[in-house]
Amino acid sequence: MPNTNLEANLRGIGDGARLEELAVDLLGREGYDVDPTGVRGPDGGRDALLERSGRQGVLHCSIQSRRIEDKIRSDAESAADRPEDFDFFIFATTTQMAGVTRDRLEDDLASEYEWRVHIKDFARLRKDLMDVENHDLAQEHLNVDPSNALDNPENDIEELYQAQISRLQERRPRHGELVEDQPIVAVHIFPVESVSDPPEMIATDLPEPPKFRSRSAGAQGFGDLVVTAPYTDLSEGLFSEYICLDGDGWVEAVTTKLVIERSERQGIAWYIDKEIVELVGRVCEMYQDSGFFPPVYVYITLIDSGCYTIEKPQRLIGPDVTRPINEDLLQLKRVKIEDLESDIALTLREPLYQLWNRVGWQHGSIHYSQNDDDSFEWDPYEA
Repeated sequence: MPNTNLEANLRGIGDGARLEELAVDLLGREGYDVDPTGVRGPDGGRDALLERSGRQGVLHCSIQSRRIEDKIRSDAESAADRPEDFDFFIFATTTQMAGVTRDRLEDDLASEYEWRVHIKDFARLRKDLMDVENHDLAQEHLNVDPSNALDNPENDIEELYQAQISRLQERRPRHGELVEDQPIVAVHIFPVESVSDPPEMIATDLPEPPKFRSRSAGAQGFGDLVVTAPYTDLSEGLFSEYICLDGDGWVEAVTTKLVIERSERQGIAWYIDKEIVELVGRVCEMYQDSGFFPPVYVYITLIDSGCYTIEKPQRLIGPDVTRPINEDLLQLKRVKIEDLESDIALTLREPLYQLWNRVGWQHGSIHYSQNDDDSFEWDPYEA
């Protein structure tokens, strides 16, 4: 878990191309001349030819975190197959490697290929960026000032989230007024950039946020925020649901429309999972298109929901007894998304299971299936 702004932004650099740009500039400070080859791999990494003091080398970059040792060995083999003769091989990655593993791998590759091998893993990149001479590179590539790197962005995000929840408990949206008679389902999405080095954009600079439940009207800008929302009654002008994109880059999505009636009682709609998963997926796409980088933190909150349960589809067999949420403020487990292209549904499974468990569904949400190997799949229920 990152404990500094610098660490959080380095882990969330996004793809191999951005990592390569950072690595190239760091190596330039060390006296290397760099010539990118343009050969890009499926993970976004790319080769770059290096030269220093008359000696030739090659740089490979990858943000891949799984089986990183296999990745480094594979890239070294690819470099050895090139027509050039190399004197050294440098590999840059945001993966955290055990020092003993990294050192052993450098020795193994040096012995096999007769190169000097240097692996710039997460720890080494962090050390380079903490050097005062490289603070400008941290600001340029990671949007963070290392002189303030001891601040914990997760704490800042938590404080920002709690402030928004306190406001919503008073049923005050970011703009206008909210209907009074239905529970609120709120989703807050915070890129680390929104607290580590917020862009402070005004409404005209912001992208149009996605629609909530695919039924929202067009977007309107208000100073340093943009709202996409319909009204329950145009004559009264009360919001029933909306998505607000703040000038610092974070999103607040609110709906009072996820309530259905079964057997003369009202409850939270069984398709709440699908609406939230689709929403978060669209917001992550917006962040990718707009250049915001991960990690992104997601909070799901139910307000004024204490007397409600989840109403299941009519033909679905459920537990013998369901119970109400029994809390007027239900704050589900926070989720951290480290890759904007990851499986959003699986990433959100734990808080959504927490919600279904809360109302008596022992086996969790009806929208997931469990495989024989205990892995899970997103399997939305269709009524």
